Amino acid sequence: MEFALIISFGILIGCLFGLSWFAGTDAPYIPTKMARIKKLLKEAGLKKGEVFYELGSGDGRVVIEAAKMGAKSFGIEQSWIRVLMSRWKTKNLSNAHFTHGDIFAFLQPTDKHLRGEGSAYIKQNASEVGIMSADIIFIFLLPKGIEKLEPLLKKSLKKGARVITQTFHFKSWKPYKKILITDKNNPNTRLSKDGKLDGDFWIYRT
Repeated sequence: MEFALIISFGILIGCLFGLSWFAGTDAPYIPTKMARIKKLLKEAGLKKGEVFYELGSGDGRVVIEAAKMGAKSFGIEQSWIRVLMSRWKTKNLSNAHFTHGDIFAFLQPTDKHLRGEGSAYIKQNASEVGIMSADIIFIFLLPKGIEKLEPLLKKSLKKGARVITQTFHFKSWKPYKKILITDKNNPNTRLSKDGKLDGDFWIYRT
């Protein structure tokens, strides 16, 4: 009887872990290849001291690389497991921060948010850096999520901020730069029936 309870408890924990790891319908867990991240951030002109956000930060790899390049880096992620893992990986990296939350709720343009008081980061980090301070935003979402984010970002971001999309891009926002990153060791993977590639990045400016 006790053995059966232990097995049942283990299965329950496993299910909860799986549900948390794959949380989010607009951003399934497809990590950006490590070989592409540094090249991309250099192409986007990321500078030391700039504020970098990733909306849907997954295992934290893009936020971590931006932090290593000297940016004040923040990631919002819907999966608690991924957030905890990202925090553990950056326990010795003081300029990388992760929080659990819904990216769409985070970007709702309320008066409180626009004053810089609505960000989950402001509640958790002494640096008090809100989304309106962002210099670069990175997004890797499915088309449905991209469509929802476009008007929210246009309302929330400061003038001159750069937004990077991977594979799936905004419909009405024209990019100022398009980048296809590929090499022999990291060939592009098709992620959709119409041939969308994982190394395809577009950069926009507000």
